[in-house]
Amino acid sequence: MPGSMMLPDLSAVTPEGGVRAAALARWQEQGWPGHRAEAWRYTRLDRLDDLDLAPVTGLAGTASGPADDAARGIGAHVLRFVNGVFDPAGLSDLPEGMTIVDLGSDEAALSRLADLAPAGHPVSDLSLAVMSGGILIDITGAVDAPLMVIFEGDDSKASAHPAMLVRLAEGASLQLAEWHQSSVGLAAPLIGYDIGAGARLEQVKVQAEGAEVAHLAATGVALSDGASVAGFSLSTGAALARLETHVTMQGEGADCQLSAIYMGRGTQHQDITTYMDHAVANCTSNQIIRGVLDDSARGVYQGRVHVAPDAQKTDGQQMSRALLLSRKAEADAKPELEIYADDVVCAHGATVGELDATQMFYLTSRGIPETIARAMLIEAFLIDTIETIENATLAGLLRPVAEAWLAGSEGA
Repeated sequence: MPGSMMLPDLSAVTPEGGVRAAALARWQEQGWPGHRAEAWRYTRLDRLDDLDLAPVTGLAGTASGPADDAARGIGAHVLRFVNGVFDPAGLSDLPEGMTIVDLGSDEAALSRLADLAPAGHPVSDLSLAVMSGGILIDITGAVDAPLMVIFEGDDSKASAHPAMLVRLAEGASLQLAEWHQSSVGLAAPLIGYDIGAGARLEQVKVQAEGAEVAHLAATGVALSDGASVAGFSLSTGAALARLETHVTMQGEGADCQLSAIYMGRGTQHQDITTYMDHAVANCTSNQIIRGVLDDSARGVYQGRVHVAPDAQKTDGQQMSRALLLSRKAEADAKPELEIYADDVVCAHGATVGELDATQMFYLTSRGIPETIARAMLIEAFLIDTIETIENATLAGLLRPVAEAWLAGSEGA
């Protein structure tokens, strides 16, 4: 049963049977995870205690922001969720090879999203149950224009639960950016990517929510034979953020490159949690995680790689590095390997450190101001991660966000 933590007002939520009703029943049974839940050991949800929230049921006004400027800069087609509700204005002039329909009216698609979503995750069940205007995006062939999905809103009393399922047909390809820039009380997006045989998804996520937002995201990814995904997340916003991604290699020859940067200051809490399931043989995965923390911020990386008994010839790598700019900052890392096959190449590692005093002395002794020298070393620490993004267009979206954070650090 749920604990004493504040739950959203679900009095107006009445999903009619099927997948959503089952999800609501699970949520009402479990609620938010308690202090004893091992998966939430480093990320407590006590900040939600004082929130008095309710899911939004109608579309509110839209607003422009950094995401709109970025979308124009890369010529992206824009879809928009406002306070968790989908704005149908984005349905006009869709790029060739892309179709979008209502997710709530497709029970089979809802069932697939439930299968992809992290099992037992509070966002998986809650957002599936209470979503308003979820969308199903189908991709066939190569979609040339990038797609940007903007999540915004300014209702601090809103509990936003956008839901989206993206299906790539066999051999299809898509460039997609998620940009989260709301000021709602709770942002809980549920997103699934179902990648067909030989298809490729290049995806980035920018989490730049308002300073008071709790951002709890659940993402599920499935890869068929020869499918590939190159995913990258940059998390700088919100008071409390957890970006959780579960990936399942369902077909041989699948490849997943999943990297992230988290940056926090003040009392921010940033959490990157991943689960990589190598269910079949001859698949590869690689995770590179970097964190930069200042003041009393806390960062968490939990990464688990599971290799099934029949998943021979698996190559699974994960590496987490955190840079502490303050003695009050804290970084926690929990990389795990769970291997049941004997012909694999898997490795993991984690390090936590401070700025190199020798390098700082070298730069400042040559006339570089200390704040600039500090920013240069932080940028050097992050650059190899950003350079893993093969798509220059999508990589270009991330750099201004990271640079803005660094500029704030210089100002401090």
